[in-house]
Amino acid sequence: MKFNPILESFEEYKPSNTYINDGFIDLSKNENPFDLSLDLKKIFFQKITETNINRYPELTADNIRQKIATFLNSYFSRYNIDLDMNNIVVGNGSDETISYLVKIFSGKDVIICPPTFEMYEFYSVLNGFSVKKIPLNTNYEIKDIDKAVDDQTSMIFICSPNNPTGNLQPQKEILKALKTGVPVIVDEAYADFSKISMIQHLKDYPNLIILKTFSKAFGLAGIRAGILIANEEIVKQIMKIKSPYSFNVLTEKMVETIIENYNLILEKIDYIIEERNKLSKELGRVALKSDANFILLDFDKIEGITAKAVYNYFLENKMLLRRYSGTLENKIRVTVGTKEENQKFLALFKELTSNYDNRSRLTNVKKQ
Repeated sequence: MKFNPILESFEEYKPSNTYINDGFIDLSKNENPFDLSLDLKKIFFQKITETNINRYPELTADNIRQKIATFLNSYFSRYNIDLDMNNIVVGNGSDETISYLVKIFSGKDVIICPPTFEMYEFYSVLNGFSVKKIPLNTNYEIKDIDKAVDDQTSMIFICSPNNPTGNLQPQKEILKALKTGVPVIVDEAYADFSKISMIQHLKDYPNLIILKTFSKAFGLAGIRAGILIANEEIVKQIMKIKSPYSFNVLTEKMVETIIENYNLILEKIDYIIEERNKLSKELGRVALKSDANFILLDFDKIEGITAKAVYNYFLENKMLLRRYSGTLENKIRVTVGTKEENQKFLALFKELTSNYDNRSRLTNVKKQ
């Protein structure tokens, strides 16, 4: 028995060794802090009672794809887009749609802009691509990535707002990349928290592909529903290789419930944006600008304190944050939670930094 040698460069997924119990607050996964209301769950349950679970879902999920297209036309009415199901691919999270994209385009290289979402590189390498890394600039923005495109370039991945830095990428730079004609995948998983989208440019650029998810702003992380939006030819090619019956009826009915009642979700999005802005203001210079539902904290801006110490301090106080390695080793990502969770986070943060300030002053006194 022989395994694909590519797998030698991959590590096995391992769950976190941090046990999250009822006393913990988890601000590490960029989840929406609000579960669906009981009223929405009742609508979902009613749909399920009217569904034959013993039957397979639709072969190519045409019904929900059309409903999503209609929803997007309404949601982005200011852009006057005109989508139908032939512009939509659904998947178990947007990750699944990435796994199809790396199979349909020719070329040898994939361009990514680190630090960014790891799954672009994961699926690219898994499918035999070389990954050309064009790092974000000091403001964590893309810059002149169009100059990295050559005849071997298969596609470009851009995350906007970017995970893990949280900032929108400059539209003029994305447009420069699109003008190369190479497929440009813009991952807008967090775009609902910025109220800005590249979807307005779909008609002008047939090489533009947009990824979205119901996991973040719409609070369906446990459902795993992602969508890809593109021109009909790209969708047609993906549908050739997409597994049949792959979008299950439970996910379909939950997405249907949300898009039929999305106005109830909009106020939660505004709540999270307001809380994010409050958090950023309170955190001051340590908080990087965010257009998402999380904030990246830079502890290079506070003398004498490390991200490792911050992470452990919060862990001791039953709050889980997200740590990084490599170029982001001294950064921490914190998800925007409920008002109460954010207040607890700020109280712990101020307590920790105050302790370090006191130690620093004491050290300076001794030196004098």
